[in-house]
Amino acid sequence: MAYAAAITTEIKTISGRRHYLISVTETEARDTSEFEIVGLPSVATLVLYRATLTSGTGTQITPIAGNVTGFTEDTQGDEFSAATVRGAHTNYSIYKPLRLHENKLVIRSTPDNAATDHSISTLITIVEGAI
Repeated sequence: MAYAAAITTEIKTISGRRHYLISVTETEARDTSEFEIVGLPSVATLVLYRATLTSGTGTQITPIAGNVTGFTEDTQGDEFSAATVRGAHTNYSIYKPLRLHENKLVIRSTPDNAATDHSISTLITIVEGAI
């Protein structure tokens, strides 16, 4: 098999603002694997980011996200990154404004091992506009 990311997005309108409830299941992930969430608003707020390394030879993940494919950390394409290695589970409850080029968010879960045997489950909540 090869790397795969199954992404489902549910959109709910609450108080006139769209909320994107995103669920991602990655299989055969490695440290450079990335997935794209498309169809997002160009200006949004990351409200919640939870990810769990459910299996694999690695023991930790350090999520990082950008607004273009193949982005580089600490450049204009970088939207958010974990300040330090977060362990096998990470839970950000933040209000991080995003400016999404081409209305997409590109995420690397970044396990701490280059093997291609990691499974990662991620839940993300993004709200339309800056809040």
